[in-house]
Formats: sequence, structure tokens, C-alpha cells
Amino acid sequence: MSLFSSIYAERDAEIRSILTSVRCPSLQRVEEILAKSQSSVPEAPSLAELAELLQIGVTEGADEQVELLRAHTRKHWRAPSGNTLRYVSPIYVSSFCVDACPYCNFSALRKDTVRHRLSLDELDREIELVLARDARVIELVYATDPEYDTKALVRDVSRAVRAVENIEGGGVLLCTEYLPSETYQALADAGLRGIVQWDETLDEQAYNRWHSASPRKANFHARLDNHDRAMSAGLDVAHGALFGLADFRYDALMQVARARYFAEAYGRGPFVMGTARLKPIGGKELHLSTTVSDRAHENALTTYKIALPQAGRWLQTRETFEMNLRNLLDNDVFTYSCGDVQPGGYAQIKTTSIAGAQFGVNELERNYVDNELAKLGFKINYGWMSPARTLAAR
Repeated sequence: MSLFSSIYAERDAEIRSILTSVRCPSLQRVEEILAKSQSSVPEAPSLAELAELLQIGVTEGADEQVELLRAHTRKHWRAPSGNTLRYVSPIYVSSFCVDACPYCNFSALRKDTVRHRLSLDELDREIELVLARDARVIELVYATDPEYDTKALVRDVSRAVRAVENIEGGGVLLCTEYLPSETYQALADAGLRGIVQWDETLDEQAYNRWHSASPRKANFHARLDNHDRAMSAGLDVAHGALFGLADFRYDALMQVARARYFAEAYGRGPFVMGTARLKPIGGKELHLSTTVSDRAHENALTTYKIALPQAGRWLQTRETFEMNLRNLLDNDVFTYSCGDVQPGGYAQIKTTSIAGAQFGVNELERNYVDNELAKLGFKINYGWMSPARTLAAR
């Protein structure tokens, strides 16, 4: 099995070296970088060139460069009409967790979190409710709950697969802790199409600072190769960093390096890049030195697209709808309702308050979303999975 960990140290050293001397590029330099990627024989921007583009987001007075990047992505990936967004319905199955991530409301250390674990009847009800909303692609989401071994995960995935297997464009994704290869193979055999897993941060030192108290997540290298294990089992992957845990420039570059590694090792890259950004939990700001501003975050979104043009980005309900509207491009993933990111959220089995939610989100009404998207030439595709096994662009 090919493993990203085999090249991690090399990429880590390369990216750290790049970031020690990167400078904000001039308008002319930005135009040079973009021209290479759009030439008759396109040349993918190097990590060093991408670092220059990311630097724009943290440099005062670089407004013209910001607008040049935004105009470029809109020109190539946002038409006046006919843009399509892929919809995913996350269904939270459990909020019980043994890990102690201080930025998450499901952390085992947070004693005031209202927790719930769906029964099978409740799971079936949540699936029924999202299908009634026209959603066809379901993502089952679990905290690090020891109740869910391979047998339980296969059971849940099988139930969801049966619910969507005869619906055009339907499919099931999974978001869990890292799992062994044999579990991913069993899940693939049960009909799972892919996994969704954000890497927190791929900066090992920062990762250890955040996760050393977590029984499961403390093992950085076991988590590092998780996507490899899934891809080796025939599953597709969505990956991305949680911006704010480390230098976002480092994490964005490492995510691009990993996506390019997957394309070479497996013949396909990620089917979507995650764009999550650390947000307040329980209504409380974290005030970190690595906090990512709106400007820097949006600039990272454009850089992802320039680096990986065939991959969509998953624009999060963590962000405001207004920010998402500014940044949406054709083929992105967009979700406007997440069941309040808690088990039973669609049926309101427990509570729809922050006390039971993993983090704060901006839940929206469908009619409002459809109308606003239509003004920009977008429509939502609720059943976008093809019958072919692979989801990712080749």
C-alpha cells in the first residue's frame, strides 16, 4: 500500500522552507502564475507559487491582487448561468466522544454538552426526513464513540445504502475517526462510496498540542495515513484542514501536496476539498494566534481552486451565507441544512440549541437559498453521484 506518510517529512521540510521567505506577489507576478495554469499546455502552480498566492490574504494593501484572483476563478468556474452545486445531507449519529479536542463541543471534557446516540429507528427516521427534502447523498457522521465498531458501522451504512440505492444519483458517505484497512474494506463491500474527513492540521507539532489529551486522536501518524487506507479499499475521499489550528498557509499547501500525491498514487484526487474554519463553541471565541481572517480564508478558497481545478470545495454552514455566495463556484459542494449538526437534528429528537451541537452553524430555508442562488446562476443537484464507482475527477 502506498502511504502519504512516506513523503510527509519531505513535503513538510519543503513547505516550511518556502514559508520562511515567501513574499506577497505583485500584480504582474500574480498574472504570470495564473497565465501558466491557463496556457495551451497548462502547468500546475508549484507549492512555492501557491504560497505566494496565499500570502496575499495576509498582506495589507494587496486588495488588487485579491480581486484579480477572485475575478480569475469566476471567469473560469462561474458562468452567468448553468452552475451546479452538489448537495450532501450530514446525519449525525452520535455525539458521545472519548477524545478531548478543546475546539469541539463533543469533547469528552465538555460536561454541559447534551449528548445523544441514535437508535436504529431514529436513524431510519433521520434518513427518511432528509430524503423527503430531495437529498440523495447522505453523510453519516460519528464522534469517537466506542460503541461503533466495524459491525455497527457496517450495519448503519447498509441501512443508509438500502434507502438510496434505487434512487438516481444517491449514495452514502461516512465521517468517523480513523479506521483500519479491514473496516474500510467491509464498508466498501456494504456499499459505502467514500469518506469525509478533515485532517484538523497536518502540522505535526500543532496537531500534538491540540490532541495530546485525546485517547484516539493522539496518534498523528495513524491518522495521517487514514485516507490511504480508505482509497486502497476502493473508496473515494474528501479531505481538508480545519483552518485555525496552525498556520493556515502551511495547512493549505500540505493539503494540495496530499491531493497531488493521491492523484499520482491512485489515479484520482479528492472528490472535494474541505474548507472548514475554526469557529466559536458555546458562543465563546477562542482568540488564537492562528485565527484566520475572512480575507485570508476567502483567499485560501481561491488558491485551492487554482491549485486543484478539477476538485470542488465544500463551503461550510459554519460560514455566513453571504460569504459562501461570494465564493461559490461551479461543482462545489454546498449544504444549507445540517440537522443543526447534532444527532436527531432533523427530527429535533433532543434539542436544536448549541448545547447539543458540535459547533455553530447557519441553517437556512430551501426557498430562500434557491432564490438567492438563482440570482447568481446556480442550481443545486441533490442526486449527483454517478453509478460508476469513482466520484473523483480523474
